[in-house]
Amino acid sequence: MKNKKLIVIDLDGTALHDHIDLNTQTKAALLVAKEMGHEIVIATGRPARGSLRFYQELGLTTPSINFNGAYIHHPADEKFPERIAQIPMETILAIFKSEITEDLINAVCEYKDDLYVMNRDSLLQDWFFCEGCDSMRYGTFEEILADHPSGVILQVKPESVQKVMDFLRLNYGEVITCRQWSDDLNNIIEVFKSDSNKGAALAKVAEYLSFDSDDIIVFGDGDNDMEMFEFAGTSVAMENGLDELKAVASTITKSNVEGGIAHYLYEHLLK
Repeated sequence: MKNKKLIVIDLDGTALHDHIDLNTQTKAALLVAKEMGHEIVIATGRPARGSLRFYQELGLTTPSINFNGAYIHHPADEKFPERIAQIPMETILAIFKSEITEDLINAVCEYKDDLYVMNRDSLLQDWFFCEGCDSMRYGTFEEILADHPSGVILQVKPESVQKVMDFLRLNYGEVITCRQWSDDLNNIIEVFKSDSNKGAALAKVAEYLSFDSDDIIVFGDGDNDMEMFEFAGTSVAMENGLDELKAVASTITKSNVEGGIAHYLYEHLLK
């Protein structure tokens, strides 16, 4: 197909209407794009179990990018050589023996679909898609952690967010990277291996699917989309997106609730 494109979509704040369902306009446009021969890839901070429903809804046959690039896998092909960026267990244990423990409310380590949780609380049910977990274990990480995790989520005291992020970057910056969530969840810090991000993962997926960066269109709204915006030939920020992301985007489309992805695709690709 001439001018075949790789369309890469973030989920929350981008393709999803409300963190629960795909925007109806966006879904319809993506299905048209797929029927025309374009490829679609999901690139999200969610774990695999949190994006599988949308992968199936869109009938995708491509690799998926989860944990902000720390996990690349193929839900439709068991033979795909999955990639998992793991944080050394000794780093995790050192962090949880450090001075920041007094600033923590809760913490979760993840490896694929296994969860390791410090304390039971409702935050898990809302954000970690626990019903799809292969296993959940509770307790101190020194006691329960069974593998080098691909990601760690820290729930910290609101007044301690910057202190914790500064501590992690100063003492473990060569091994890990951290990002703060936004809005009502801005006391959540996600931690991943320093060389894992959506851009690096997209480069691997693009090579696997034989796409040059010039033929890639990415859609996103947040700080965790920055690296894939830098990699792709065309980067489209949502109107509801972070100002810093919009500043580096090729263009800006309507918000996620207005079907911004559909608006862009019909205007530029699906004529």
